[in-house]
Amino acid sequence: MLDKGAAVQDTIRIVQKLEVGDSLELLSWKGDRSLLLQVMGDEELLIREQGFVVDEFSVPLRKLKKNLKTLIKREFPRSHKIRTRITRKP
Repeated sequence: MLDKGAAVQDTIRIVQKLEVGDSLELLSWKGDRSLLLQVMGDEELLIREQGFVVDEFSVPLRKLKKNLKTLIKREFPRSHKIRTRITRKP
């Protein structure tokens, strides 16, 4: 569980430790909205947004902070805590 106020910094810290192919999923408490961040390369992430908006796009790691702020505000507007799930490649 991440506190929404620190979710951006915590998410960036977690993503930087992941290997290529691993993913981090941010979920609302009910699990009906989510953001999936999958590491595609050393400096490239694939983001899948499932919730109020359904979208998929690629983002360089250096632009992740700006994108996360927007996405968290849009997908988790009334949440105080955000659930996390890490999936490792086999």
